[in-house]
Amino acid sequence: MEKLKISEVFKPGEYYDVITKYKEIPVKANLKLNWVDDEGRLLGFDWRRCLTKSAFSTLDPVYVKLSLDEYAQTQVFSNLGKELVLTVENFVEPPEFIKRRSVRVEPDENKPVIVEVNFDGHGFRLSAKDISETGVGLCLSTEENRDFINFLQKKIEELKEEEVIEFPLKVHLPDNGTAVGKGRLKNVVGLGKDVYVRLGFEVDFPREELTKIRRYVINRQKEIIQSLRFVE
Repeated sequence: MEKLKISEVFKPGEYYDVITKYKEIPVKANLKLNWVDDEGRLLGFDWRRCLTKSAFSTLDPVYVKLSLDEYAQTQVFSNLGKELVLTVENFVEPPEFIKRRSVRVEPDENKPVIVEVNFDGHGFRLSAKDISETGVGLCLSTEENRDFINFLQKKIEELKEEEVIEFPLKVHLPDNGTAVGKGRLKNVVGLGKDVYVRLGFEVDFPREELTKIRRYVINRQKEIIQSLRFVE
């Protein structure tokens, strides 16, 4: 089968939503497509008026929206000057961060969000990697958090089919107090294998506690967007 030409999909002169993730929040720019290069699978967008250029790095994927159900997954080829040049890698469904039912933010490293968990009388205090109204993510160093990881690994091994790990959880928010809820371990990536371990928790917060989380997420989202607009 003949390889699909991207000029059959993208039309110079039209505007497209170009989306990436920065500190866990989606950042969208509506950009005019200047040109298409089929051989290099390149897209050249005019982004002279874009206020969030620093979010589009060469490290993270960038998605170009084609429809509600289809996006082009791309990588930044060049983000200097008057044009954003992207390399088209694949056509995919909407990425996970776009489909989220709640906004997720990454805390300011100078004002960490501390998550306090308690498993069967064993207490641990850990810094959150990200937080939303419905969950918390942690990214742990296996060297610094070996006791917690070993404890968690043992609990997972003891689980019976259809069982879940549930536990009380406190989220200490900078400037917004402490929110108390019930957490459920949702996913574990890299446990016992990698230098870092990613843990995902679903959390149920009572209404009065949820207000604290919501206020923090909204304010942090504003801070992140504002910081982007001050970076050239």
